[in-house]
Amino acid sequence: MRALSRWLGPLVVLGAVASTRPAEAVIVEKVVAVVADQAIFLSDLRHRAKPMLVQIAERVPAGPQRGAVESEMYRELLQQMVDERLVQLAADRAQRRVSAEEIDRGMAQIAASQGYTTDELVARAIESGLTPQELRLQVMRQLLEQKMVSLRVMPRVRISPEDVKAGYARLVRDERKRLAFSAQWIIIRVMPGSSPEARRERRELADTVVGLARQPTADFAALARTYSDDADTRAKGGALPPLKPGQLAAELDAAALTLGVGDVSAPISYGGDFAILKIVARDKSALPPLEDAHERVASEVFSERLQKARRQWLDELKRGIYVDVRM
Repeated sequence: MRALSRWLGPLVVLGAVASTRPAEAVIVEKVVAVVADQAIFLSDLRHRAKPMLVQIAERVPAGPQRGAVESEMYRELLQQMVDERLVQLAADRAQRRVSAEEIDRGMAQIAASQGYTTDELVARAIESGLTPQELRLQVMRQLLEQKMVSLRVMPRVRISPEDVKAGYARLVRDERKRLAFSAQWIIIRVMPGSSPEARRERRELADTVVGLARQPTADFAALARTYSDDADTRAKGGALPPLKPGQLAAELDAAALTLGVGDVSAPISYGGDFAILKIVARDKSALPPLEDAHERVASEVFSERLQKARRQWLDELKRGIYVDVRM
């Protein structure tokens, strides 16, 4: 029986044979975590890691890099195994179970999603070091968590139209990190050693220029020739050379990601001065309009919120259960 009291040390001797036949080898196991009164042994962790170790060996060259990847994998896998124990305890309290028929259906669904038959899925699992029984156990754990998430977590998650808009805006910003663009700027110089009052006056001028630049009929180039203190670009109407994300200073680059074509930024503090940025053009976006992507974005936002709520639920379970991770 693999059960430990919470005060048990990190090493455990298994096998009653040790007391009667001391000349024989004794199996020494390291406990890497304890959840309630159940231990997770190093051998359990290593056995669960076998398929992932095969994948890492195929993708990562031998050496320090592979060692680092394996260490991170072990850390994440141990957290997963702790979470599974927490879910099992919660399921026991809620009297939730997974039947053999549900496991059969789950395996069939997983196989179909990967383009396999169930027999082919089992064969691939065996190739990776899992027995058919261990595969069924893994599927059972997934299905049990799905049941508990549906019962305890999903009722907590709600998303609004504003959440979907914010999610779409994140997709737009992420895509813009890969798109080249053209821009103009106006620099309002602040002389070194200027008094707070003088700096405030320059900021007020920058605000005034932004107001002018945002008017529907504004000529940004004319405003740059009139107000910009940047000698290199003033005569060119503030035009900058073609740009890729990351080529501007960090504060300007961050502002550029938030601007659509034709948009003018608020004054940006830049090297002690104030910069006003306008996006003139950007490479074509591959994203569909929000109305066409609404369902996909809503699903992604819901999944993200669900994962956060799941983690919060598991952390809440921990507060009522003894958990000791030793690795």
